[in-house]
Amino acid sequence: MTLEELRDAWRPGKPENGRIQEKIWDERAEDFEVGELPSAENNEFLRYLYEKARPDRSMSALDIGCGGGKYSLALAKDVKEAAGTDVSGRMLEAARRYARKEQLSNVNFYKEDWQTADIDALGFRGRFDLVFAHMTPAIADYGTLDKMNACAKGHCFLVKPARREDAVQDAAFLRAGLLGREQLDEAVMNTFAYLWLKGYEPELSYRREVWKSPRSLESMERWCVDRARLRKELTKEEEQAIRSFLWEISRDGKVEETTRTTIVTIYWNVANG
Repeated sequence: MTLEELRDAWRPGKPENGRIQEKIWDERAEDFEVGELPSAENNEFLRYLYEKARPDRSMSALDIGCGGGKYSLALAKDVKEAAGTDVSGRMLEAARRYARKEQLSNVNFYKEDWQTADIDALGFRGRFDLVFAHMTPAIADYGTLDKMNACAKGHCFLVKPARREDAVQDAAFLRAGLLGREQLDEAVMNTFAYLWLKGYEPELSYRREVWKSPRSLESMERWCVDRARLRKELTKEEEQAIRSFLWEISRDGKVEETTRTTIVTIYWNVANG
């Protein structure tokens, strides 16, 4: 396979997906508002990042798909400049509130759909010593990964879920006749192929996790319907099938989701390509 063949095969989703993602994450913004910042002492991802990149006051960092900004804000305490991008304006409002509260003047947040973001207009190309995207749908195809790579002049980290099973969501989709899973495993394989073909020697590490997420029925309905819309335009019958299934399994107006997944962390350094 060549890079050109990979680019042609690993293509972006529907143009309207950015709008759907914005709606999904705006509605969940409260769940991701930062309470206490993580650190290398209590967070596995930051521990690995600090071991590999050794951030200091001479460095700049970019967090793609930053959500509520917990990693951007944590790094801002140790780097010269930190930046975060996200499609959700509500997530970024929360991140900015925390930055003001902690008087972190060296971190900036940008409302961007990474698929359509112009990294030259933003001044991001080749600017950052450290670039990462942690558990975000922002990096989902050749173009978004290529832009991430182009922003870096040093360390890069991409963290993705793979072999993921969402018990309730998967069952709701099956009830609606939506077969197959999101191409999360394909994203991991394509990322490795991209990096290898670019001449890098990426390092991969894995950990298995199980998450239990109690949600209100209304919240779970919105989540499942919008996630299904990322795959295809739903008919009224398909949407109703999803909602009916969730009503059937709800208890006292709540639904508990159980997610089993393997978290894949991919590290590379553009200076070594």
